[in-house]
Amino acid sequence: MNAAKHPAPPATPSTSPVQSPYQPKRTLHVGARRAIAFESSVKLTVNLLLAIVATTTIAKLVPYYQSQQQQLNTLQESVQGAEKKNAELRSQFDRNFDPAQAARIMQEQSGLAYPNQKQVIWTPSLAGTPGKE
Repeated sequence: MNAAKHPAPPATPSTSPVQSPYQPKRTLHVGARRAIAFESSVKLTVNLLLAIVATTTIAKLVPYYQSQQQQLNTLQESVQGAEKKNAELRSQFDRNFDPAQAARIMQEQSGLAYPNQKQVIWTPSLAGTPGKE
């Protein structure tokens, strides 16, 4: 792959002794060092400003989030209460419209009983209860 990008130099008879591939290191000029330092300080300043803006924005959103959570909890409690009430009403509705329960419901609502039934009324009696003398 490198051979395709950088073809090897043509083989020529060399007249000089072995040449070393030494290349001196390039030193940055003072202006280049200042430019790198300035660029780094600008990047650092911008990142700090972005961090400050993000932190203050989050700090402002925390009370709003807490109030939303409080409203959500209130609504969830209301929904649970409504579901409980709905379940009670549904069971009452099912009982009221159940054909097998129709006779019992009519008896409860009207107070009338079948002719062959006797109504029993329990009265508290102090003499008949154990432990009370």
